[in-house]
Amino acid sequence: MRVLLGVDGSQASDCAASLAANLAWPVGSTIDILTAHPGSADRLENVGMVPSADLARERENAVEVAAQGIADDAARRFTGPDLTVETRVVRDRASKAILDEAARFEVDLIVLGNRGYGAIESAVLGSTCLEVVDQSHLPVLIVRRDRMDRILVGEDGSKCAAAAVELVRRWSVFHEAKVRVLSVSDHDALRMPWLHGGVRPETIDAAAAQAHSAREARAGATASTLRGAGMQAEALVEDGSPAYRLIEAAADWDADLIVVGSRGETGLERLLVGSVSRAVLYHAPCSVLIVPEPQGSLGGDRE
Repeated sequence: MRVLLGVDGSQASDCAASLAANLAWPVGSTIDILTAHPGSADRLENVGMVPSADLARERENAVEVAAQGIADDAARRFTGPDLTVETRVVRDRASKAILDEAARFEVDLIVLGNRGYGAIESAVLGSTCLEVVDQSHLPVLIVRRDRMDRILVGEDGSKCAAAAVELVRRWSVFHEAKVRVLSVSDHDALRMPWLHGGVRPETIDAAAAQAHSAREARAGATASTLRGAGMQAEALVEDGSPAYRLIEAAADWDADLIVVGSRGETGLERLLVGSVSRAVLYHAPCSVLIVPEPQGSLGGDRE
């Protein structure tokens, strides 16, 4: 398995590095630790200052040394004998560097710190995280906790949810955690009068009950699949808004991680239909793993 860990010396990236170092990655895994920076000359030019060649080189060397130090500090957290840890410093915008390096080395997972700001830091994302999640075709783990003992998996019957479940089932790094599979029966839409016109209330209630039963069966089957992989898994079904219920369930259970699939809506489509994965990413009280809808076959633990 190959993992790209982005670090920048912040408290958020320290948390991400701590989590990554604490996980039991498969034997033979590689952790690529990346630090990106725009360069000191670029920063000076942005504020209207043009440094001399000597000063530019001096500042550039200082930035490179500091960036390498950040990567090396993160690397020292990893002590497993069967783990390869590599560090690199790239002069580029952080999100572009992360996406380019992930594609170049064909990584299986991107790990980033939350990089939020303000009083509600856990609910605010930095631009780097958003750009990477929006543009990546790979699973992206946004870290807000340095542990992963309780995992909440969203299940809605979609292809992207199936990809998320399959990833949890295949990747041994998740297998020591307790798992809850949550399927939300969003029956409120069935009660909107402009959607059902003159349909009798009992017909709507029957449809809602049928949808609830279908989700119970789906969540139960998913939990059974995970138990078949040796995991401790149970199924839950709730009614209401999927994003809200996932966030609420995570808070009530004190979950360390929410795993959700993403259909990859962008632009106008996202504005019109919304995005459960994005809402969870913004407001979850814990780490979030976004698994995009697969473009091909989903790999397991690579040796």
